[in-house]
Amino acid sequence: MLKIVIDTNALIDASADFYHYANRILDEVIAGDVQAFVNPSTLRENQLLVSRKILDPGYLRKLEYFFGAVNVVRTTERIQASEDEEDNKILEAAIAANADYIITSDRHLLDLDKFRKIKIVRPNEFWNIYEDQGNSGWMKWMKNFVE
Repeated sequence: MLKIVIDTNALIDASADFYHYANRILDEVIAGDVQAFVNPSTLRENQLLVSRKILDPGYLRKLEYFFGAVNVVRTTERIQASEDEEDNKILEAAIAANADYIITSDRHLLDLDKFRKIKIVRPNEFWNIYEDQGNSGWMKWMKNFVE
């Protein structure tokens, strides 16, 4: 199962459109098909920012399910790889989780492209990789339908 860390900006971007790639990724995490990880400080930041920036009660409810599905990891290593100090917390969570991907729209993180073995991608890039592997709920449904 793929392990991911989702940056706060992707959670906020997902609220704009039901079909947004980040929104689809949240569905996969809630369904238990992808494992999402966060450290305690990033979780607090996520919950604070979405409560301030998201007005849609349905999406806020979905985020409650998402936050209930994420795995909280304790960071054991301090990282100083990004120009933006806040981004280092995302990298630290990804290292602690042994994540496969960091999903973000943040330029500072995207400029890194990869940190150690962790690929840093936009939501649409992750979704394309995920679907190409035949992992999405829709792809699983189609496989069952065809078989």
